[in-house]
Amino acid sequence: MTKPQTGKQYRRLKTSEMVVYPMLVVILIGVTFGFYHNSKIEDAVSAAVSLGLEQRVVVEDYFKTTGAMPQSEADLNLNAFTAEGILTSMDYRAGELGVPAADKLRTGTLRALVDMTEFGTRFEEIESGFLLIARAQDDDTVKWACIADEVTVDALDKRYLPESCKGDDDEDADKKDKEEERDDG
Repeated sequence: MTKPQTGKQYRRLKTSEMVVYPMLVVILIGVTFGFYHNSKIEDAVSAAVSLGLEQRVVVEDYFKTTGAMPQSEADLNLNAFTAEGILTSMDYRAGELGVPAADKLRTGTLRALVDMTEFGTRFEEIESGFLLIARAQDDDTVKWACIADEVTVDALDKRYLPESCKGDDDEDADKKDKEEERDDG
């Protein structure tokens, strides 16, 4: 007859379990770090966009004073711009970057120059962050579009920009304005 075992039985880990469980932990840590890293990038880019949007006032004031968009950076006082975070400076050009036929008296482009070396080697070459395009309207107001820089070779990818800056929403905004006017009238 066999004796009944009265002591505690310990279950040993199999060799496959010794490999699989630690690998699952490593994968989980890697995924978590990826989300954290992307979150830091998105936060830094959002802060840069907010800081860049503050520079709109300089262009709007010039347009109100002269009735035309600035023709060079010298016309604007962008020297007073204080770099913060990843945003190193703002570059101004008359017209729309990448559109040679744009009306230079009614359109201007602010390009955000960024330094993203703190986020790793794949971001070292990135120079341009996003574009702020000012278009003068018939009623002498300035309408702005925040878009990804698709003209510059070393530009930040569109996926890192906040929703408010992922594309030219002018057409969508015009449609919404017309729909609201119809609803009101």
